[in-house]
Amino acid sequence: MRKTIPLLALAALLLTTTIFLTKEPRHKFKPALAWQEFEQAFNQNYAYKDTVGINSRQLLEQYKALALASKNEGEFIDVIQILLRYFRDPHLNLGPMNELDYSVTPTGSDIWAKSENGKYFIEDLKAGGAADKAGMQINSEILAIDGLKVSEAISKVFGGELSRLSERQKLWGLNIALGGLRYQPREITVKTGRQQQVYRLAPSYDAVNRSGEGPAITYRKQGKIGYIRFNNSLGKSETVDAFNAAIKQLLDTSALIIDLRDTPSGGNTGVAEPVLGHFVRQTSVYQLYQRQQAGIPYHQAEMEKAYVKPNPPFYDKPFIVLAGRWTGSMGEGMMIGLDALGAKAVIGAPTADLLGGIKNIELSQSNAVLDVGFERMYHVNGSFREDFLANIVTIPADRGENGDDPALDKALDYFRQNAANLAVNSSTATE
Repeated sequence: MRKTIPLLALAALLLTTTIFLTKEPRHKFKPALAWQEFEQAFNQNYAYKDTVGINSRQLLEQYKALALASKNEGEFIDVIQILLRYFRDPHLNLGPMNELDYSVTPTGSDIWAKSENGKYFIEDLKAGGAADKAGMQINSEILAIDGLKVSEAISKVFGGELSRLSERQKLWGLNIALGGLRYQPREITVKTGRQQQVYRLAPSYDAVNRSGEGPAITYRKQGKIGYIRFNNSLGKSETVDAFNAAIKQLLDTSALIIDLRDTPSGGNTGVAEPVLGHFVRQTSVYQLYQRQQAGIPYHQAEMEKAYVKPNPPFYDKPFIVLAGRWTGSMGEGMMIGLDALGAKAVIGAPTADLLGGIKNIELSQSNAVLDVGFERMYHVNGSFREDFLANIVTIPADRGENGDDPALDKALDYFRQNAANLAVNSSTATE
């Protein structure tokens, strides 16, 4: 007698069999195909390969041989990650990443270095980061990272290369090394004056994760001056409402400081444009951009305009923008946008230079994702976004030698020194 199978069990069996039969087999890794796919995606989509002062064609050819020698997807991804670092573009990455990869700069960074006469020093410290809280000091000489001399740490970032690196590439490599490996503690040796000290720091992402648990923005009044700071929140939808609420509370101030120094992870226009809308009375252009078009080089692509619409309440008093090494991507877009919309000044250090508007491209041959800037971004005056400098350059911008807040102090001084003139200009503008 034939044994019967219950209806539900039969359905489950058929479903399982169907899934098994239709599941595509895992392809065998073929480095030549993986390289071809990557190179095509890079050349067709990266908007900045001819703007960073290197011969991208020659660099790709150099790393092609290394990529073709990859035995598996992991090795291939490691090779491409090193290749992309030559472009010094924090937006340009290949993942997925693992615990042996470096933290993404500038999000996974809390120390910024500078070079002087062949030595490297701390130029700035991210306020509230592990290095800042540990008591590290501006202008200390950097001697070693995780037991490696500075030159060795830079070489490791570039896969063992050092001699052919430009000084700008070496500095970029050092700043990556200072951020450490993903989610791993760091040990940094510095010399302050004649004293040498080893700092054992928490993973750089720890402070970022903690900030994500807090409010999207913080705001307060400093006398008659309003102050609003974004807490790495330009990608959070709740930031729009939070900023709206803050502006309502600060409408009676005589001036406003907008702090973009903690925006290393960037964000999106869905957050930025409603915020910018509080500073316009009519639809206005706040930045320009170019997109790749089939068969047309980027420099010949149509220049397009990005608009912002009014979003009440309108803030009709003078305002200043703060920016620095941890102002990134959409933070940089807001910076140039606010400058175009009438900021009295932008105060701070050069920003993180995350190039262009970004998109993610899945690479099936290497099971990877390429993050690439496919739009060129411009100030309304036609200059590259990454070339914009603060009207009042302040370095360091985040943390001063005495533990003070240099950019904020400079903004408050600006308003005090120009109070009478700004009051006249503000009253004229609102009549």
